[in-house]
Amino acid sequence: MRHIPNLLSFFRILLIPWFVWEMMANEDTLTAAVILAVSGLTDMLDGMLARRFNWISQLGKVLDPAADKLTQITVCVLLALKLHRYWFFFAILLLKEFSMLVVGGYLVRKGVKLGGAKWFGKVVTVLFYVTTTILVLFPPIPSWVPTTLLALTTACAIATVLMYIPDFLSYKKEIPEDT
Repeated sequence: MRHIPNLLSFFRILLIPWFVWEMMANEDTLTAAVILAVSGLTDMLDGMLARRFNWISQLGKVLDPAADKLTQITVCVLLALKLHRYWFFFAILLLKEFSMLVVGGYLVRKGVKLGGAKWFGKVVTVLFYVTTTILVLFPPIPSWVPTTLLALTTACAIATVLMYIPDFLSYKKEIPEDT
């Protein structure tokens, strides 16, 4: 039972190619939106189970954020290709995801044991899933809706990166001298 959160994270990674297929090959936005919503819900579920039953593992601390980053990067790239006029928002969101991935990977490689996501990281993740699911499901909506949703999501993503900087600096101090 304690491996359920890790299995859910792995499942989210397996959903990525299916999402890409539905968006690009089939152009089936309904199925793609359902896949994205399922990915977001399993992300919430794996975190809730891990915390509630103390099923937290070092693998999960790497696998869950990796699944998040891979999903979010994929979604940003596909939506930037599909919704050209909003490329700037997706570029910023991609930059946020890549920077978090690089910093997290650096810390893990240096042997730092990472804590779980902070509340503000969870908020921006939920906002990302809600926004992108709406954009996938309703592509012909008035332009003010995607602009507003993406501006809000992007502003929260930037704020999240800024709020994680003190954590990064604190973790950096934990890096053993000999590495």
